[in-house]
Amino acid sequence: MISMSSFKTGIRRWWANAEGSFVLEASLVFPVLLLISFLLLLFALYAGQGAIVYYETSAAAERAAFTWSNSAKELRTGAYPSGQYEGLYWRLAEDGLVSGLFGLATGSGDGMVTVAGAGTESGTEAGAGDGSEDGTGSGSGSGNSGSGLAERKLSAALRSLEASTAGEWSYRNSALVRKIVGEATSSAVPEALKRWLPAAAIHAEPAAVVVEPAEFIRTVDLIRYYGQKLRGAADGGSGAVGGEGGGEGGTDGDAYRSQAQAALAARLPS
Repeated sequence: MISMSSFKTGIRRWWANAEGSFVLEASLVFPVLLLISFLLLLFALYAGQGAIVYYETSAAAERAAFTWSNSAKELRTGAYPSGQYEGLYWRLAEDGLVSGLFGLATGSGDGMVTVAGAGTESGTEAGAGDGSEDGTGSGSGSGNSGSGLAERKLSAALRSLEASTAGEWSYRNSALVRKIVGEATSSAVPEALKRWLPAAAIHAEPAAVVVEPAEFIRTVDLIRYYGQKLRGAADGGSGAVGGEGGGEGGTDGDAYRSQAQAALAARLPS
């Protein structure tokens, strides 16, 4: 019969014996490390796909803003067929300016022009209304009067995206700031992540500001021209810019057509 002292001695020897401890610890730790490695890999794939979606959508928004002055422009190069321009007063009548100012005055979002992409409910309804066979067209959103041109430009940007990227894009013209904002959702999620989270999706919200440097310079030049004309008329002169009646270094009362022409005339000997 085993005595209590010998049993305690055997327990101490067994507890002090380190043989096989490495295998035991590895069998406990290795599954945890393997699971963490797979989670990091899935997170890296998700983050990488999110970066790709954001790059594509932000590039589409920037291209739409770059080509906003002419709907016939090619998004990637900005080239357009010779002789194809917008109407003379499209910035006033077809660029959502009136609805944008009205929405700004009322504090509501009614001034935005919204276009739904393929895969959304409004895009499906609009695609069916446009006669698309599969019912997934670029679609039109808010239906503001006079904003059809802006909707076509947004639709052109949406068509440059992949079919798996759906969402709604909006354009807001508040006279001082013209901005394109997108809310894109992509279903290009890693398959392993879809099995765990069926509703997983990648979201991106790109934005781009529409700027037209040439039009801004023309507007400033026009304001300066009429400002000088009005100032000359108020002073009792002829009002000609650069003329003797206007009082600014002209010759024979003729108006200069540009500042460069006036500078050239000033350098010539009298």
